[in-house]
Amino acid sequence: MQVLADSRLTRFHAPATSERPARAWYAADMRTVMGDDFMVGIFGYSVLEQKRHFEESSWSWIKGETEDSDAASEDTVVPFAVDLRDKNRWVAFATSLRVQPASFRPAFGQALSVAAAERGLLASDWECDPVISQHAVEDWIERHRFVKFFRRTVRFSNPGRDLDEVRQKMRAMGARRATEEFAAYPSQSLDVTSEAFREKLDGVETGDTRVQMKAQEARGVVAKFDSNTKSDETHIDDYGNDLERGMDLVLRALVVYADTRPPRPAA
Repeated sequence: MQVLADSRLTRFHAPATSERPARAWYAADMRTVMGDDFMVGIFGYSVLEQKRHFEESSWSWIKGETEDSDAASEDTVVPFAVDLRDKNRWVAFATSLRVQPASFRPAFGQALSVAAAERGLLASDWECDPVISQHAVEDWIERHRFVKFFRRTVRFSNPGRDLDEVRQKMRAMGARRATEEFAAYPSQSLDVTSEAFREKLDGVETGDTRVQMKAQEARGVVAKFDSNTKSDETHIDDYGNDLERGMDLVLRALVVYADTRPPRPAA
């Protein structure tokens, strides 16, 4: 991470889509702290916007001059922190109106991947996977007991130490992911209390497993759960436009969070 930070190559150009214009994401201001166990930084993008000035003499918005501005705003840059310790490797970040988990995670992973590739460090992509506590998953199951469908997608752990039977087969086949699905019989549900079902939840807390479920509710309503769209979160104080303070707040939250996490699989 220090090599990537020093490279000044941590950027990702996201192409335009039907929903948003092209964006250039940058991870910057990165530095290690707390004995080099953690890293803090700022991640975000600039926005090309047209600004209109109010015309005082004619008291008019219409007659006001306009100018193009390509700059970041309080809503497009957020502080982040990374736990660099081998047993952890957690990433925490603040959210804003425009930077949410759905946009931060893939862009941050791509920015690191681009920098690593340009430096010739790694051959594989870096991913920033969402992490949700198993308690939150089990709470959803408790409220939606009639689970009709269950899908589990397994990734290699980070660091890649967990080589259970599924991951051994993945490695043998040169596979990046493995997915398995379970569907209940008509008018029945999966046994969510069985040991076999509970074992399928392993890896959710460490971001190595994605779990998707569908449960039948009253009057034909289907409840859905996807661990890839959820992540553990906590509240921090409003730091306004003080990004230095924002980094400190996110770092403090990450330190507390890391102390509550289950240990990584042993080597």
